[in-house]
Amino acid sequence: MFKLPFFFLFIFTTTLSAVKFIAPNEVGLRPGISGNIQASVNNQRGNTDKDEYDIRARASYDNNHSYVTWLEFSYAYGQASGVENENKAFLHYRFLHTLYSKNWNWEAFVQNEGDDFRQIQRRLLGGAGLRWRFYHSETFGRVYIGLGAYDEYLEYFNATADPEENNIRLNAYFAYTKKFGKDARVSLTSYYQPKVDNFKDHYILSAASLLFYVYGQIYLKMSLSYAYDTVPAVGVKKEDMQQLTSIGWKFGAKSNR
Repeated sequence: MFKLPFFFLFIFTTTLSAVKFIAPNEVGLRPGISGNIQASVNNQRGNTDKDEYDIRARASYDNNHSYVTWLEFSYAYGQASGVENENKAFLHYRFLHTLYSKNWNWEAFVQNEGDDFRQIQRRLLGGAGLRWRFYHSETFGRVYIGLGAYDEYLEYFNATADPEENNIRLNAYFAYTKKFGKDARVSLTSYYQPKVDNFKDHYILSAASLLFYVYGQIYLKMSLSYAYDTVPAVGVKKEDMQQLTSIGWKFGAKSNR
């Protein structure tokens, strides 16, 4: 079983499958210290006996001039009729810095994750890249294009069937976000991440979310994500899809665009 405390041992040595779905961010968006905590809980008893928990948190600092940095954490656990069917955790740190204009940034990231049901005991990632704010308007929102690379270390539970891996992968992504009024935001993100020496071995990851405030800094978030791994561990399906509705609380400044 994956052990949650493992993440705290690697907080400074550690972006799904490749890079987790990181919502678009930029310098000056939420100046100062800010963050959020959100959770989703599903408990059923009777003809259906089920427990599902999903907890996520984020803390960031934006100097409102040249850089923004943040740390994200998530943990999900589930069981049905007493049998565990989900146990995964994820920790991601990212640093984003402006280049010669706010449309261009360089970014660096490290990540640590584990997922019992994808047979991943340990996954460590570290990489960097460039990001271009391709489009920006008050009416239609913001569009980003990113390109970089990362080093990936994979250790599986069954080392005989799935030997440990050390891969270099490209990281190309597209992201879009749009704020509606003061209280709602839609975000879309899509990643393509092939091994540099074998493009047939790649990850495709896409996510969409709708967030809206219901009272003060309390919000509801509905999200849909899809992940495809062309070469997963032995016995693991290539596709994963998740729909999640969560309630959360934000602290610090609200996004100003």
